[in-house]
Amino acid sequence: MSIPQPPSDPHQPNYQPDHSAPGAGAPPAGYPYQAPAYGPPPTAPQNTGGNGLAIASVVVGGVGLVLSWIFLGGILALVGLVLGVVALVKKRGSRLLAIIGTAVSALALVISVIVTIVTFIAAASAITQINESLESTSVSQSPAAEAEDDAAETTTENVAFGETVTYDDGLAVTVSAPETFTPSEYAAGADQAANVVFTITITNGTDANFDPTLAYPSVASSGVEASSVYDSDQSLDQPSTTVPAGQSVTWRSAFSVADPAQLILELSPGPFEYDSIVYQS
Repeated sequence: MSIPQPPSDPHQPNYQPDHSAPGAGAPPAGYPYQAPAYGPPPTAPQNTGGNGLAIASVVVGGVGLVLSWIFLGGILALVGLVLGVVALVKKRGSRLLAIIGTAVSALALVISVIVTIVTFIAAASAITQINESLESTSVSQSPAAEAEDDAAETTTENVAFGETVTYDDGLAVTVSAPETFTPSEYAAGADQAANVVFTITITNGTDANFDPTLAYPSVASSGVEASSVYDSDQSLDQPSTTVPAGQSVTWRSAFSVADPAQLILELSPGPFEYDSIVYQS
């Protein structure tokens, strides 16, 4: 016969609950409840890269400050200012670095703007001075230049063929009376009723070289413009060699005209320096 044993004291270390009985696993009545132990709530991981924008603002703003005297410095300063402001708004990383980067970038941007304004003002002033200098030079010529212009002028007048017209600077022009011209087989431009040829002589009485290539005559007959005759077989080439001071050049110019009895020849030794001479029959 077994003798019932008193229940073991649950407070004793050797207490072992009967898991086969109903309500197994629960402490008997009177056993104090102990809540399960939990650790502290997990904390959010810290962002170790939050200083990136602030550092970039400091670096870019510093470079912009060094280069603030050129246009590139202003661009870098603006970029650094934007980075610094973004770092301050996001409140990530070192706030002190973000403030320093923003301040340095703002200073560089202000200096760059001031330098740009001063440069534009100086350039505009220089351009204005150059324009004023050019205008004063063109308006008030030196006495030597005015005397040179006066020497090249002569009164335009109609003269007879064979006469010599001398300009004030010493250049003299002579156009002979027209002569009948017979074109060769390979001549070009002989397409009117008659063909005439003129002998032109220019004497360079000036103290400078003269270019005869621009002394090309034009001819009209009875109100009809004459045609230039080109004939390499009869030496009708326009001279192109410079005429030194004290020398002269002579050449022939042929034209096909409507009426050889009524001829007008106009010649100017140069397009700007000399007035035209009008020869007529």
